[in-house]
Amino acid sequence: MRPVGDTVDILGGLLAPLQGRRILDIGCGRGDLLQALAERGASVAGLDPDEAMLEVAQALVPKAALKHGCAQLLPWGDASMHAAIFLNSLHHVPVPDMLLALEEAARVVGKGGSVIVVESLSEGSFFDTLRLIEDETEVRQAAQDAIVRARRRGIVSEIRQIEYDRIEAFPDAAAFMARAVAIDPSREERAQAAQDKLIARFEALSEHEKGGYVLHQPLRLHHLKAPIGPKPSVNPAMFG
Repeated sequence: MRPVGDTVDILGGLLAPLQGRRILDIGCGRGDLLQALAERGASVAGLDPDEAMLEVAQALVPKAALKHGCAQLLPWGDASMHAAIFLNSLHHVPVPDMLLALEEAARVVGKGGSVIVVESLSEGSFFDTLRLIEDETEVRQAAQDAIVRARRRGIVSEIRQIEYDRIEAFPDAAAFMARAVAIDPSREERAQAAQDKLIARFEALSEHEKGGYVLHQPLRLHHLKAPIGPKPSVNPAMFG
């Protein structure tokens, strides 16, 4: 059994103290992680290829330095961040570019900076329900393989690896479908086409608790360190 964990709490422990830390969320989406880190005192920046998502994130975290772009070419300078985080985003990078994305993250954090990759594993009741509309087994494995290659090439070293369960509760199957589509709007058509099967699988795999439904998603967190580049700059204008 994996321990149950909250990703924000785990990140807070790994990167403590968060106060004043410059943290980049690569693939920030709607900004939930940015908001959580900013509330704990971090100076946050975010990158996403979806401009609509960035607008939502900017409204949620007005002080965040957000930029439109891709993980393979980060628009920040060398050693400009203390930490860079891929939260369920590395597997969205094209497979041939995953190693480059990790190298870019190592570049912007500089020597001794942290690169943290959190990826869902291809198991658990959440995954087994979701795979009816999108099976990400291959790209998730590709992300794990890219981390191994980055370590072998000396781009990063691994400090620790943590596996834990994320537990998500839903009042009904419709709420699960809404959650799945919110993560990736391109899933909506597939979710509607598979609706009956999706509801049946959701009902079969969920744990019933206090009138709701609970699904488990195992996660693997890699805490990596960049052995290259200068120390992070103390220039407060690092987001330029």
